[in-house]
Amino acid sequence: MLINGHAVTTIEATDRGLHYGDGLFETMRCENGRVRWLAYHLQRLASGCQRLRIQMPDPNLLQSELSALAVHHKRALLKLVITRGPMVRRGYRPASTEQPTRIVSSHTWPDDDGAPLRLGISSISLADNPLLAGIKHLSRLENVLAQQEAGERGLDEVVMCCSSGEVVCGSMSNLIVVSEKGILTPALNNAGVHGVMRALSLSAAAATGISLAIDRVNTAQLQTAKAIYCSNIRWGLRRVEQFDGRQLGSEARIAQLEEWIYAQP
Repeated sequence: MLINGHAVTTIEATDRGLHYGDGLFETMRCENGRVRWLAYHLQRLASGCQRLRIQMPDPNLLQSELSALAVHHKRALLKLVITRGPMVRRGYRPASTEQPTRIVSSHTWPDDDGAPLRLGISSISLADNPLLAGIKHLSRLENVLAQQEAGERGLDEVVMCCSSGEVVCGSMSNLIVVSEKGILTPALNNAGVHGVMRALSLSAAAATGISLAIDRVNTAQLQTAKAIYCSNIRWGLRRVEQFDGRQLGSEARIAQLEEWIYAQP
């Protein structure tokens, strides 16, 4: 672990990331000593910093610190956390002179056999907030509760909807739905995270000529879907085997998207 470039494991007790969830994070795939798809991560991080008005650390510095940890691993997960930094004054309102905290850590690749997923619908809904939709901010309590529920129900992942009932994402993934309307990924105008694997999937679709539309998705479409895939950095595009107990198939075009993605640096 590196905190502000130093091999330590503690942060200031007054850090706004700890007190208010005032920050952003990225989870990255490391293979053969390098971070995969780093440009996508840094682009999303820069967008999040701009929207939260947090000073974006120098991308070259971040790349150097990530590389310092990645070089030791054949396969691992790296996590990058950027907070607004220690409080200059107490209270929600930043002073605008805070110095960001950056935390880089490496983690053993989870024990995962790559098996298809068991998916259900969560009873936990996501709050509608267009100001935060898309960015990967530190306030993840809805996702924590949803993952607790998934574990209690013996599921690998759960679908989360916004207050209107519209499907948004999984608790730790984005969704790709193969339906009678075509191949869809839910719109994220009011909630959810613009996942890097989702962005890569959209780039892959544009490059290969496969139609992958961003559209509104409801639970009825999930109930009748031919296939559903969950995407994140660890899973890639992972097929859902069961949705609410119903067996699902696969889709050859998704395998084409994944082939293109893994050919990218």
